[in-house]
Amino acid sequence: MSNFRKYPDRVIVDKDGTDLASTASNALAIEVKTPDGGSAMDDTANAVKVLAVGGDGAETSTVLQQREPFIFRPAATALASGMVASGTRSGGPALTGAGTADQTEYSSYVTYEPYRGGKIDGIAASGVISGQLTFGYKVLASTAAIKLTVDIRNKAGTAVTMLALTSTLAATTAEAFATYDIPHLLTVTNFNAVPFDVRHGNQSNLAGTAAVTRIMESSYIMGEFEPGT
Repeated sequence: MSNFRKYPDRVIVDKDGTDLASTASNALAIEVKTPDGGSAMDDTANAVKVLAVGGDGAETSTVLQQREPFIFRPAATALASGMVASGTRSGGPALTGAGTADQTEYSSYVTYEPYRGGKIDGIAASGVISGQLTFGYKVLASTAAIKLTVDIRNKAGTAVTMLALTSTLAATTAEAFATYDIPHLLTVTNFNAVPFDVRHGNQSNLAGTAAVTRIMESSYIMGEFEPGT
């Protein structure tokens, strides 16, 4: 695939000063290759490598891996009537516990699934993610000590605990907030790819006093993935 474009006030040239923008014979062509070396021009699912081709049609020796950055906002809310006054917090659906003492209750999974998928950093393990999750928490009545936890997994796979049960948070009927960092964590077999799922859980230490928690709008998980791997 070649693309030649010349702008009125600037010209792309090579090191010898030859105009590259106006002639196909001098231009740099970019061709997308599948992992087996075939052309991926009409194969979006396999279009994962970019190969530079010289003007004479000869391939260069370097194949570039094409990574795509991602950022997932697990507490994103619906557009319709979604705006709030400045300074007002918003978040994902609330998880209300069953009110059983020291029993972990879990939210539904939320899924990050873009058009294409692949391994994080293009590898089966030790890819890197980073980010931050902020939680709103309270109880329905009185006061209690609550705990939080977070699971992550490849889509519909086996869960990996990303945040073990926290130390206790003193909760009242007024919502408070707690933030936990994702400090460049390494992926593992059960979480190493896009798409992926995230959920959180809570515990209350008092029977009959349910914890209410939600992931807040500022939360995010980010990294890079290599499509098709």
